[in-house]
Amino acid sequence: MGTKALNDICFNQPHWKLIAQGINIERWFNDGQKVGSGGIRTPARVKLKLKHRYYRFVSSTSTRAAQLGGGWWISFDTFNTIRHFAERNHLEFSYAARLFLALPYEWTRLDRVVSAQLLAPIDAYAGEGNVAKTEKDKWTPIQHLKVTQLYIPGLISNSNLKNLYETIWEKDIRTVYAHNRKPV
Repeated sequence: MGTKALNDICFNQPHWKLIAQGINIERWFNDGQKVGSGGIRTPARVKLKLKHRYYRFVSSTSTRAAQLGGGWWISFDTFNTIRHFAERNHLEFSYAARLFLALPYEWTRLDRVVSAQLLAPIDAYAGEGNVAKTEKDKWTPIQHLKVTQLYIPGLISNSNLKNLYETIWEKDIRTVYAHNRKPV
């Protein structure tokens, strides 16, 4: 048996899986971000690989804590699938990300990409994305090229303890513009 994930307790608390499925309970965590539906169709627990780089599309107007502590991440493979699709189809990278990850304009500006290398054992829920619905819109993830989305529960502490996101990522956290992937 391997090393226990630092967020192991989260997988015994059912609300984390509900969040991963896109069920609207995040309003409990008043972090100032719009809450949507979306989520992962059938989330399965996976161990994330140490020393691998993970990516997260964020808004430049969000706090650094929200950018790094948000639960929704993707792997290098998913990042590259989106990047190659954008290049082949002459699309902006951020627009291609919206298509693959079903990210409505109402939810995020999606103008930055944060990437970080994992240094400590952590688990995530993984799977294909659900349809994302807003009051005005409905986004369905691209169906002919499937990608895996990751939801990492427990990155932000709801107590006085140090946030998990502050201990699992390397110090070389990179942020680039989403439209051209140039450093910010």
